[in-house]
Amino acid sequence: MAIQAVVHRSQSGRARANPLERVVVITTVFDRAAAAVAATLEPPHLSTAEACRPVPCRIGLLGLGNVGSAFARLVRDSAPRLSSHGFVPIVSSALVRSIGNRSRAPFAGIATDDVDAFFAEPVDLLVEALGGVDAPYAFVRRALDRGTPVVTANKSLIAAHGEELARLARRRGTALRYEASCIAGVPFLGTFERRPFASSVTWVTAILNGTSNSILTAMTSGASFDAALADAQIRGFAEPDPSMDVSGRDAAEKLAILVRLFGRIAVSPCALPTDGIGSVEPEDIGAAAAFGGAIRPIAHASWNESAVSAFVGPAFVSGTHPLSHVAGVTNGIVIGADRGVQCYTGPGAGAEITAATLLDDVAEMIGERRVRMPSADVVRPAASIVRPGTPWFIRLAGAARDSDIADLLGSYAIWCTRLSRRGDRSYAVTCPADHARVTAAVRALEAATGGQAAVFAAVVEEAAC
Repeated sequence: MAIQAVVHRSQSGRARANPLERVVVITTVFDRAAAAVAATLEPPHLSTAEACRPVPCRIGLLGLGNVGSAFARLVRDSAPRLSSHGFVPIVSSALVRSIGNRSRAPFAGIATDDVDAFFAEPVDLLVEALGGVDAPYAFVRRALDRGTPVVTANKSLIAAHGEELARLARRRGTALRYEASCIAGVPFLGTFERRPFASSVTWVTAILNGTSNSILTAMTSGASFDAALADAQIRGFAEPDPSMDVSGRDAAEKLAILVRLFGRIAVSPCALPTDGIGSVEPEDIGAAAAFGGAIRPIAHASWNESAVSAFVGPAFVSGTHPLSHVAGVTNGIVIGADRGVQCYTGPGAGAEITAATLLDDVAEMIGERRVRMPSADVVRPAASIVRPGTPWFIRLAGAARDSDIADLLGSYAIWCTRLSRRGDRSYAVTCPADHARVTAAVRALEAATGGQAAVFAAVVEEAAC
């Protein structure tokens, strides 16, 4: 199944495509040498420009919300630039949840809330920007089952059904792209998917949620969690309902996508150990800075065969680690591969960034000489998912002496590398220990001192990038 075909002209000058070839998207192929030859073969009244006129690409768009509207607007504005690549994108139809005042959407040829009417419209590919899982799942399945290529930014959909949809795309000989679903401003998913040796990855450590990162960054000035969240909402960094972001669920979905891509292991986001950032206090961030590090919203996973070690949540990151310097709404990922450690940083989301990445996927899909279907590598279910044994960052409120804290932790074979007192709190960074042991030790600390404790994973290994 080809995604690109050369348009031939008869002596009459009328274009026709090879009738034996099934074509999803028809576009011209630009080749300077071929164009020069074609110019000598064309009737004198036809110029080379006329012989290589860009062909429209009809896009069916699911959703005209923030991302969908940004995408449709970008398609309109980018048409002159993309015409040099041999095609002109057009949002020919859009499916919306409710027509309302969108029945005359300025960037879509037709807008409807009738599913069957939408799927009756002829399109060359489908872009999904609805969000959620159930409805997009049904629509994307319907499109792929018809052999229609799909581009999506929906992390929840890919995390929940990505492998199933990839298998369907392979069976139907079509494409499924989801670059915009994870760190949309850093185009790395497709690169690794296409390069099996580069994607020999054994672990990832990442900041996958810009909202959480912006809140923790704002708290470095002493702002409370609630005040930092309110400011993020005012500035448009956080949604009116920020629960997906601050709970860690958004990052867990993205981590599940990364584990499937790099480890070829299927994990449910709900099975990943996940903590929100609401337990972090400004004093914690100050203590982390005094230790030469920072508190960041970390998503980490490593794997051996089908056994996965993972966590999502706020963590102490040492100053030698590249993620300690990733602040604000910026995302970052450190990848441990056979060829060494690789680092990527950039904007994680936002309607405009997501729309641009969606359109990049569209342009790449149309420009390929053949359909690049999802990888056929076997994806196996995770045999186990546990929290890794990491170093730990511990806070203990109360009047306990540092020496007593060190002794009690030592009785559990947990050794402190840093220990200091700040006001009415003590802070420690420990050597690696498994999660069950550190949890038992912290409970013993609380029982012995009467103070309240909190424990966060610590990422202290140096990563040279």
